[in-house]
Amino acid sequence: MKQKTLILLCDNYPLSAGEFFIDDEMRVIAPQFEKVILYTASAKSEENLNRFIPDNAEVVQFSKHKLETSKIKSFFRIFKPMFLRELAFAVRKLPVKYWVSAFKIMYVDIHRATNLKNELLQLCDKSQLNLSDCVFYSYWHDYKALALAILRNNFGCTCVARAHGWDNFANRHNPPYLPFKKYTIRNLSQTFTISQKGKDEFAKYASRNLKNKVIVSRLGKFNERTPLFAKQNNSILICSCSNLIPLKQIDQIIEVISKLEISNLHWVHFGDGPLREELERVAKKMLPNVEYEFRGIVPNSEILDFYASQYVDLFINLSSSEGIPVSIMEALSAGIPVMATNVGGTAEAVNSQNGFLIPINFNISDVALTITNYFNLEPAQQIQYRQNAYRFWKDNFEAGKNYDDFAELLNSL
Repeated sequence: MKQKTLILLCDNYPLSAGEFFIDDEMRVIAPQFEKVILYTASAKSEENLNRFIPDNAEVVQFSKHKLETSKIKSFFRIFKPMFLRELAFAVRKLPVKYWVSAFKIMYVDIHRATNLKNELLQLCDKSQLNLSDCVFYSYWHDYKALALAILRNNFGCTCVARAHGWDNFANRHNPPYLPFKKYTIRNLSQTFTISQKGKDEFAKYASRNLKNKVIVSRLGKFNERTPLFAKQNNSILICSCSNLIPLKQIDQIIEVISKLEISNLHWVHFGDGPLREELERVAKKMLPNVEYEFRGIVPNSEILDFYASQYVDLFINLSSSEGIPVSIMEALSAGIPVMATNVGGTAEAVNSQNGFLIPINFNISDVALTITNYFNLEPAQQIQYRQNAYRFWKDNFEAGKNYDDFAELLNSL
């Protein structure tokens, strides 16, 4: 594989905040290639993010805005068989009220994907790369994966994509539709879902002879820090980590914490987003007796350092939709029990031995009672939860093992 060039298509890595979990993956798979091109849509470079960039990597930016230009040129693509088949699929699967929206989504994605495919061909020509010597890898199963599916269909090169949550589950969207999934799955060399639940979802698009085109390849987290199992003080520390956006339901976390009748309670949230000011106002109103912090965007290494130096009693994630959150993997790697909603593939990470899986339509008071009951357990019982959390990460989400396995899969294509 050393003679190959890996071309990774992503949105933020390694220039701006977002996709922090790619860092660990690149530490493992980049050395398997002679050269890596990080083809990113990021429009700006942010400092002090401590991103890992492989020594053999070159960063190349592409413009999302440029992909949107000259849409009129895509008009005749709507008469191509792939577009007509997708349109027929959407009409069969969606209520009439969604047909126009679905058509627009299809049109935009085929336009973006075709333009991106052409950009990739220009990149390879400029870099004097033979397509047969490249592995094209989209980190998301969106228009970038569609571009690679078209590329492989045209030229037969090796093209793969991952699927996570929003790019895997149609019900996270309005309308509940993800375009060109069957075409993308069929024409990529391989699709890798990060959860079994995600693979099962894609089975809806794949006929029987296409099911081997989708493989589960889990993400992972490096953490060589020693977890804290024994508690040394009487304070209670709850942590959460996510973007501050509606589907993460941080307002529900605030409401749950407001119901906890616990002294010396401290809540820390890592992450930022458009709802920050609103959530800070809500927290100020609802948590007058709780110490809390919105830490903003913090590098993963600093989050793990925090978990290693501060005894975090519980990690909480109340998202309305997920793939399998890397933030949960981080908490488990530090021996922190996790409470999370049973959405997406979260049940593949959280169970009754390492935390608490709650229904998506949870009751705030019931969740608060579950947390209170856990905090009232004997220390030995809490330590057992923590040890189970750490072991589960070690067995299922340790980055070295998972990404070594992924590198082998890439080598086999």
